[in-house]
Amino acid sequence: MTKLSGVYIVLLNWNGWRDSIACLDSLLPNIYDGARVILCDNQSSDDSLDHIEAWSRDNISAEMPKHPRLADLQKQNLPKPITQRISREQAEDGEADPRAQLILVDNAGNLGFAAGNNVGLRFALRQEDMTHVWLLNNDTLVESSCAANMLARLQEHHRPAVCGSIIHFFDDPTVVQCIGGNRFDSVRGRAMESEGRHLNENELPPIAAIEEQLDYLTGCSMLLPREFLQTVGLMNEAYFLYYEEIDWFTRASKRFDLLVAKDARLYHREGGSIGSRSWNRGPSIVSDTHMFRSRIYFMKTYYPQNAWRCAVSNWLDVVKRIVKGQWRNASVIAREIINGARSAQPHS
Repeated sequence: MTKLSGVYIVLLNWNGWRDSIACLDSLLPNIYDGARVILCDNQSSDDSLDHIEAWSRDNISAEMPKHPRLADLQKQNLPKPITQRISREQAEDGEADPRAQLILVDNAGNLGFAAGNNVGLRFALRQEDMTHVWLLNNDTLVESSCAANMLARLQEHHRPAVCGSIIHFFDDPTVVQCIGGNRFDSVRGRAMESEGRHLNENELPPIAAIEEQLDYLTGCSMLLPREFLQTVGLMNEAYFLYYEEIDWFTRASKRFDLLVAKDARLYHREGGSIGSRSWNRGPSIVSDTHMFRSRIYFMKTYYPQNAWRCAVSNWLDVVKRIVKGQWRNASVIAREIINGARSAQPHS
């Protein structure tokens, strides 16, 4: 048995086939260590699944990054995986060739982050050999030891747990974007700045101290045992984008410890597929729309006593956008605040 047998890697793609095939390049060592990849496509308009299939047949190649550390992650001298393309219905029924190492799922609609990934999670749960699911963003490049180090961290821990990784900026691989996840401010309804953000990779604080502070792991990279999915359930599909992980770990109610594997490293382009913030970008209209919609719904669901504080904080963001001249962003945030006061569930 290979060391990653039973590990299923779930990727979600939406108009991002270039990122996806680069990510798959970096995942080839994991695939040949026994992991299977389920890539779910949210009805991309750029023929993503056709391009990814072409990659699997060696007909196209991913663009190489300029940074040598990142380029090395894609230079895998390994054959492409055995690939099968299936429908959403087949995926949710667990129907696939057992020899397939890469399963491409046509979700036949833009389901959003939670529902789109849930298709892959349902497939994984239908597989008798599945022990863990690695939920991973498609706009990442991973070090070949990342999955094995997360798995080892879980196996050495003697309580139910989930595990995150050290996430670096793609734009500057020596700088940390996130250590595992975040804290959450339940008074204002806001995720705090990612743990370790902007630290140099050689300046990491003790990981145990970080683990004690985490309220949730980021959906960019988390390794979940089967027990977590069976106990807590899948992600809440009321969220189209954002707050899915916060909701998930709020529902988990500390039944699973949050761990970080200090030697599990990957590199994240951070929000490029939806135009959200990175080094120099401000939040996009799409990002602001779903961020505030999901925040309002989450707070009304779990912390209704703090909903008014959240509303005050949100209106302050409207003012900030106006001061910065971001009039359209200010308008969509105001709309979401008003709509949120009228409804109980976000609309997609």
